[in-house]
Amino acid sequence: MKTALAILLALQGKNLVRNPGFEEGDLHPAHWSRCDGLTQFWEKDDKRGGKCIRIFTRVCNEEYHARLEEMKLENPPPPKPPRPIKGMGYDTVGGNDGVAFWSDWIEVSPARRYRLMADVRSEGGVPKIFVKGYTDMPVEIDEGGKPKKVSIPRVTYKIYLDCPGGPEWRTSSLEFYPTYERDDVRRMRVMIFAYWPPQNYWFDNIRIFEVGDDPEAPKRWAALKEKARKEKDDERAAQVKEARYALGYIRQGIERYRGDMGAWPPDLAALVKDPGDPRWRGPYVMELEGDPWGNPYKYRLSGAGFTLKSHGPDAADGGDDDVE
Repeated sequence: MKTALAILLALQGKNLVRNPGFEEGDLHPAHWSRCDGLTQFWEKDDKRGGKCIRIFTRVCNEEYHARLEEMKLENPPPPKPPRPIKGMGYDTVGGNDGVAFWSDWIEVSPARRYRLMADVRSEGGVPKIFVKGYTDMPVEIDEGGKPKKVSIPRVTYKIYLDCPGGPEWRTSSLEFYPTYERDDVRRMRVMIFAYWPPQNYWFDNIRIFEVGDDPEAPKRWAALKEKARKEKDDERAAQVKEARYALGYIRQGIERYRGDMGAWPPDLAALVKDPGDPRWRGPYVMELEGDPWGNPYKYRLSGAGFTLKSHGPDAADGGDDDVE
């Protein structure tokens, strides 16, 4: 008789994780991170045969981070033997940052449901397997002194599967929806993660399958986008209100300055900086902070008066977002 797990496996489609059982590769498992030889090992499975990944977290946290820097090199040197750990191991990588091991990129189809499955054993601890989804976000960088817009992948979705350990291999499973809240999650990666207690953890047969549609996704996306739009509008209204309050407060200070000095201030700094003139009775404002968008308020003398305003969120003069 087939077990429920065997039936489930038979019904699955194509596994989207490349080299899921870690059988392919040369010095390191193909389509996965390079093993550092200090906390991560690609080795024979002495329980079932074949290959698996072993993560050892009873290593000094500082030694682990030093090894991370070495692994950034094209040809990293062999790892140094780890120093012995005494006691519970609170100074280990398992007691601090944990050890992560990453898959290659996996394409995401919008409005689809997926299932994550993994085989794990340990010396008693419960490691996690994360799936992180990414959205390409536009950012501005400096290139030779000139601004340049590029796209950088940012994590916009994350789930994890707790994998109860033990001396024998055990399969854990979780259904997930990478585009549950966003329709722009285009790629994902698996992150194997072991931490506390500091010990050995083994991983094998990492699988992700598409299991069906998420028919409610378009409605959910529309509702979430409308909620985000309303929150943005509410935030903008609050910022405009704050800017108008600050402008009124500064105008009062300008009027008091003129009453004492007989002229408009040459700039806003004159409201808080004593010029050594006995007529000056300031400061006329307590502080001169920027507007709610982080830019200075714009003050200009004009004929017999002055103008005072904020250039608004675009920080540019003119347009319908200036606040006076």
